[in-house]
Amino acid sequence: MKNLTKRPLAAALAMAAASVLFLLLIAAPMQAAWGMTGLLLTELGLLALALGGAALLREKLSDVFPLRAPRLRPAFGAVVLWLGAYMPVLTAAILMQLLLPAQTVEVSTGITGLAVTVSPWLRFLIMAVSPAICEEAVYRGFILSHLGPLPAWARVAVCGALFGAFHLDATRFLSTALLGAAITWAVLCTGNLFYAGLIHLCNNALSVLATIALEAAVQSAPELAEQATAEAAAVTPATLGVYLVLCAASPWLLWAGTALLRGGPARPRRGRRALVCLGASVLLAAAGFLLIAG
Repeated sequence: MKNLTKRPLAAALAMAAASVLFLLLIAAPMQAAWGMTGLLLTELGLLALALGGAALLREKLSDVFPLRAPRLRPAFGAVVLWLGAYMPVLTAAILMQLLLPAQTVEVSTGITGLAVTVSPWLRFLIMAVSPAICEEAVYRGFILSHLGPLPAWARVAVCGALFGAFHLDATRFLSTALLGAAITWAVLCTGNLFYAGLIHLCNNALSVLATIALEAAVQSAPELAEQATAEAAAVTPATLGVYLVLCAASPWLLWAGTALLRGGPARPRRGRRALVCLGASVLLAAAGFLLIAG
């Protein structure tokens, strides 16, 4: 991705700060007053912020927001990469439930309570489609395109951390940072913002489906709401251990997703990468079983 301005890192950090200030000063009051409508306006405001930043710096939109027609193989690779990242993202969420149970349940209940105020299709548009476009325009569009001076690993780490901080929630920072890092990697592998939106869409669509399932369950048996809240607050180290064991498949999925995203001939050092994946899987599984045995 191109190094666009004379001071690209400053532009990236300025956009990250602007997006956070926008959330605090404008978006939060809108959401408090107008609920899901306010959330949709928040996403559109973020898109305007990204486009306005590019216009202010007089940059070509195709350089800041690199979009090309998707292809089947990398699209499948993006889904595989997301599946590889999803278990670590869930594990990070379980860790926060273990460390901050009351705060985590409060945030989760608040999100679900806001979501069920609109129909499932409108919920999908606001909570899955619009973030996949608008948030990605800010973070994997403007911000990532201005992190060009950094090596790839640093761009992944910085963009992921900024995306985690953007959500303004300590209980969600680690999980959203991990997701942001995976999405950033997909763009670096392809140079195409489409795959960032696809991963973001898949992730948020699953969350929307969870709210629909929970809503249906509570309507059929209202006592399930209190039971679900109690179970969410009762996470144990053994629960975290189960998720760590499930994470043992993640290194292989991340490797496969990366290969599909990049395409082309097989890269060298496959044996070394396989050993790294095997070592990571063994460590994750061992840590998980230790917690389970606890």
